[in-house]
Amino acid sequence: MNDIALPAFHVTTTTTCSVKLDYRLAQDLLAYRQFYKQAYNADVTEPELIREMARRFMESDREFQTFKSQRVTRTDRKGRRSLIPSETKIDVSPAAVASSLTKGLTN
Repeated sequence: MNDIALPAFHVTTTTTCSVKLDYRLAQDLLAYRQFYKQAYNADVTEPELIREMARRFMESDREFQTFKSQRVTRTDRKGRRSLIPSETKIDVSPAAVASSLTKGLTN
């Protein structure tokens, strides 16, 4: 096994990500991509690397995990999960739904 903090993650579903980085962080990200390639002989993109680093950081943040577990998970019609604060009341009356749909069309 390679001695690298990030395990192999180069075969996964991708997500589009746009982030502004200062020069030093961009150079460190480039160096880490090279380090990852040396360890796993696999190229990864900056968004893939940032996504995995952010995911692992949030997984290891105990206070964030506690905060996240206190929220209610909802699933929309397409099967996507979203986090809604448990104290949030959702108005599903026809008028509220119609208003929400109208706002979505104008945004």
